[in-house]
Amino acid sequence: MRGSEPSYNRTDFPYSFNEEGYLRHRETYEPYRFPFKLDDVRETERQHQALCHYITRQVYNLLEEKFNLIRFYLEEESFVFLSPGALEHPGSLVVLIQDWGSMRCGVWSWKIVAHEGLELGSQIPYLRWAALESRAVILMNPNEGGQPLERHVQLVWDRLISKSFAEHVFVVAHGYGGLAFVDLLCNWLKEVQDRVKAVAFLDSSHSLWHQPLGKAGRDWLKSHSRSWILSTKPLNRSVGSLKAGCPQLSAGTQCHDSVPALCMESVFRFFTKIMKPKAPPVPFEIITRSKSHVTDRNNNSPTY
Repeated sequence: MRGSEPSYNRTDFPYSFNEEGYLRHRETYEPYRFPFKLDDVRETERQHQALCHYITRQVYNLLEEKFNLIRFYLEEESFVFLSPGALEHPGSLVVLIQDWGSMRCGVWSWKIVAHEGLELGSQIPYLRWAALESRAVILMNPNEGGQPLERHVQLVWDRLISKSFAEHVFVVAHGYGGLAFVDLLCNWLKEVQDRVKAVAFLDSSHSLWHQPLGKAGRDWLKSHSRSWILSTKPLNRSVGSLKAGCPQLSAGTQCHDSVPALCMESVFRFFTKIMKPKAPPVPFEIITRSKSHVTDRNNNSPTY
């Protein structure tokens, strides 16, 4: 028997998702309001768990029923979701790694899901975009099973990604997920360099100053990754930093949880651009000043 999962059959949770993906009260249809109880820590924690469990159940149902994703168990209490035939797909494979916390597979932020809907807080729009571009997907689940996030990422790499037929692997890493990916790069440098085409860091927690990546790894990140960071600048504006190990761009927000949704289109454009082969330089003849003058006199035409 697989590891135990949270008890989702809660009849006392008064909210549900409507057709547009917004959480609404079952009777009043009002938007979700978290009932903070400063004088009752246990009740506040119970409400938090009820919300997370409900969102998790609904997202899991969508992943399996609407997108036909398959639950793959890595260990007794650790699993991920992947698209059918993901490991045999010869094209591109997109890997999503969420931040550390209470989020489960398919969710970037339960707070954003609760207050702004599934389109902004879940990974469903990424699945939809990947499907339109015929890309396979693996959704990591690092906060399930009680293991360190770094171990989960290494386990998924060892058992799934490294064995896939994908020609190009693309990674989207949010928050601590970015740190876990760089940790993977530190330990599996050659293997990751050979398989991963590009990495999109979304307000990532990684640090090239504190993680022992080495010069080869840092050089690889400079040319194969982009980092969207919190900024008051408009989306995709360059944001310079002496500590940056790769080009940094504005996420167009100062809200950490909102970054994946706001940057999704930019991320996929980056992936598409990096796949296109660079055009070879066009040969041209260097015309010297003296030669141009001779040509001008012979042809009786002006030179600019």
